[in-house]
Amino acid sequence: MRLYRMELYKLWHQKVFMICAVCTVFFLIFRFWASEVDMELTTVDGQHYYGYDAVRVNRQITEKYRGELTDGKVAGIVEEYGFPSQVTYDYPGWRDGNYLNGFVTDYLSDGYMRDWDNYKVPTKAYAIADTTLGEIERATGKAITFAYVNGWKSFLDTLQIGMVLASVLILLSISTVFAQEGQTKMMPLLFTMKDGKGKDAWAKIAAAFTLTVIVYVVVVLLCLCMSAYVFGLDGAECPIGLVLSREILVHISISYMPTISFVGMMLGMDLLAVLLLCAITMSVSAHAKSNFGAAAVAAILWVAPMMISMMFRGFLYFLTSCMPLFLVMTDSVYESVSWGREHAMLWVIFTLIIVCVEEGWQVYRRQS
Repeated sequence: MRLYRMELYKLWHQKVFMICAVCTVFFLIFRFWASEVDMELTTVDGQHYYGYDAVRVNRQITEKYRGELTDGKVAGIVEEYGFPSQVTYDYPGWRDGNYLNGFVTDYLSDGYMRDWDNYKVPTKAYAIADTTLGEIERATGKAITFAYVNGWKSFLDTLQIGMVLASVLILLSISTVFAQEGQTKMMPLLFTMKDGKGKDAWAKIAAAFTLTVIVYVVVVLLCLCMSAYVFGLDGAECPIGLVLSREILVHISISYMPTISFVGMMLGMDLLAVLLLCAITMSVSAHAKSNFGAAAVAAILWVAPMMISMMFRGFLYFLTSCMPLFLVMTDSVYESVSWGREHAMLWVIFTLIIVCVEEGWQVYRRQS
């Protein structure tokens, strides 16, 4: 335990870790406000709202219609707010739309908007039973839940960026766990201590995983608290396809998976991603003679799957989807699960973690 606390302290109090941790928090807050809150737009009774005011108004008008989606609620939305019809260049979405009539237009009407030059003004709303949502209700035996779900969308978007930043933080800090002893020439002295090579190596491994989990938890809580405070977290039972603005298809079950289930899956994949990155970085660190060399090689291994995925398909493409960089990406996980690859991914991830930890431990113990 003494060695473990000492190794954790060494990792925690690195200047690069502390500086990057503070920068990560401030960047996430800035990015959340600039990309999620400020991008919210809505129009109610001819009045345009932007940013936080738009979020507040959308939440207020949706409260009346939340719960089980019915034809009566759809008719009420159309009667109260009408169909959107105005399109303005360089303005995302309908210029006179809001969360409610935008939802009806996208999923329950004959209108659509794909681009400023490719849209159709809706003229009528369909019965739920005659739409894809009705097919989903018949397939699942449950009614579609309706709510203001932008809080979950914001959480997933911010979490993806947060996990990328967390990965950088882990790379910079964990890459020193073994390499720093070689760089400072302390390895021969450490190996003469009564605790021995084995205990010292396991203390370093335990400290590295502990720091990784702490970083993961802090990033998740920060993203969740920001989204809950500004947007709320209503609609946990809504189909994830509605949250991600994807087409909902009966033959792709993940598209109508409850949002809370997909979020739980995403959080699990994110945790496995940072643990795998930690294991890979430790293995690289055990071979390196300097902190810079370890960080550089680990960073190359982290981004290499992106290049591989562009050049290859088949088994190599599948392997890239199991790498840390892709495991934190919502679209990548969504695609992998839609193809039924999640169980094979778990086998690959756990195998790589075990192999990397064991290999790093053995390499470190053989050094003198």
